[in-house]
Amino acid sequence: MSKAAAIDPRKWRNGSKGFFQFLADVQPRVRDGNGGFVPYDPTGEVRDAIAKALDGNYSSVVFCWPRRHGKTIAAVMIGLWRFITRPSESIAIVANSEKQAVDTAFKSLLDAFRQTPFLKGLTDRGEVKIGADRIEAPELSSVIQAYTSNPSALWGRKITFAQVSELHAATSDSVLEALQGSLLDSEGSLLVIDSTVGPNSSPLFALYNTAKDEASGVYFAHIQYRDIEEALAKSPKWIDPRKLRQLAATMLPQQFALMHLNRWGDASSGLFPADLIANCTEDYPLDVKTLTGGAAYVTGGGVDRAFGGSRHGDATVTACVLKVVRDEDEHFYVLASDEVAFSRLGGIRTNLTKYAREAGMSHLIVEQYNAQDVRDWALQQPFGDNTETVHPTRSIKAGLFTTLYGIASEGRLHISPRFRALLAEMATFEVSFDGKRANDGSAETTLPRFQHARGAHDDHLHAMAWAVHSLRDTALNPYEIDGIHCYGSNPAVSQCALNGGSLIPFGCADQCRSMREAMRLHTSYLSRRPMTPLPLDEFISTRVTNVGAHTLPR
Repeated sequence: MSKAAAIDPRKWRNGSKGFFQFLADVQPRVRDGNGGFVPYDPTGEVRDAIAKALDGNYSSVVFCWPRRHGKTIAAVMIGLWRFITRPSESIAIVANSEKQAVDTAFKSLLDAFRQTPFLKGLTDRGEVKIGADRIEAPELSSVIQAYTSNPSALWGRKITFAQVSELHAATSDSVLEALQGSLLDSEGSLLVIDSTVGPNSSPLFALYNTAKDEASGVYFAHIQYRDIEEALAKSPKWIDPRKLRQLAATMLPQQFALMHLNRWGDASSGLFPADLIANCTEDYPLDVKTLTGGAAYVTGGGVDRAFGGSRHGDATVTACVLKVVRDEDEHFYVLASDEVAFSRLGGIRTNLTKYAREAGMSHLIVEQYNAQDVRDWALQQPFGDNTETVHPTRSIKAGLFTTLYGIASEGRLHISPRFRALLAEMATFEVSFDGKRANDGSAETTLPRFQHARGAHDDHLHAMAWAVHSLRDTALNPYEIDGIHCYGSNPAVSQCALNGGSLIPFGCADQCRSMREAMRLHTSYLSRRPMTPLPLDEFISTRVTNVGAHTLPR
């Protein structure tokens, strides 16, 4: 290959010293956080890990680092270095998908050749030829080929270097075994894996344990953090501390720990820890009027339908949940969680009719699976205009249970101990992260997977979650009064709090039916023992909303 002035490629060939000299001389470009391109310049733990990987005579290297720590770029740069400095290199870049060959890693190689002056010069002179999924250097008899994550595409190929991302998401060892077999006959071959941590059942965890044997030929570079403070202190300079804190506040704790702290054991765990379930468990009256005490409320239902006599033991469950405002926050109280014998439509209809009659149920979500007859009936009921059927895609369930976890963790989900089946299902409900994307095209990022533990069930939990979800677009006023009708003759009437003023007029207040209703609401409010109780006038002006007519004296 041609050489640029002041560059001696012979210095690039030996171990990490050659690799870092290659980076210093060529300065291969990679994307930065602002959409531009900058020279690749690893520092700190990342640089140390690369040096150990290249100087240790390893056959397999794993860069197991948190998100946005540059693990894929590090693997790609090692492949690029070998392609430029060694003859007869056969390099495999393996995508995450079984269907799509070109992904982030191969695109990073294309970026390097198009944005780096030295590398672009090679392509301009025809010394390197770039195709849609293939890069060739004819003079060196070297090639970089993009492959799908499909064992049949990899078996039998003689490969000298292979890069594969996110091995934690693999459900079997087949891709890893195919790559190891293809690398076996090549002298100095190297497999580089870049991934975050995964479940203990994943091939990645097996490599982690294998690497503990120094004679195994496996180097496992693992970067993890105890908590967000250590992550902020030690993360690479390009990670924005403000954005990292924002992610910690908005993501599930397990998801944040897995992706940004990179700790083993966070890849699969219970969504609702025992202390959180205990905090949700509360004995309260199931009577709506007693429970709400005059505050505005709305009630929703949910249906999780199973086939009658399911061999998996699945049940059909209906649920009813009440939403009410407490101290300006929306709280959710489970009013019913009922299993329907033999999954019969008649039993479902009976339960939903009861919820509408006794609890004022006005919204309903029916899970789409096996529920057409329920939907057809519900659309004819008083709550029919607010009836939805929902297909539980991965993205919808991610939003559903992430929201439910947030409500529970903030102390706004209340479940009576009489709903034992629901509480038991919460205790065995798991969230895991397998790296797969949404299956409905609604998201570009990976989504958590929610499911019950093996041998357990989640029918009561799903019905309750759908009931909560049915109320998502209904905003409540803290306290509502159904009309204000003023007939007073007191000169201070115009200054009455019910009429937009700030006074409680002496004399006529006791005779006014609307004021007596406002006083009743205030008494109910005080019974909740707010931290800073509001006086009646301020309570009326800030918490009470008139949802009826307003009549003033003539």
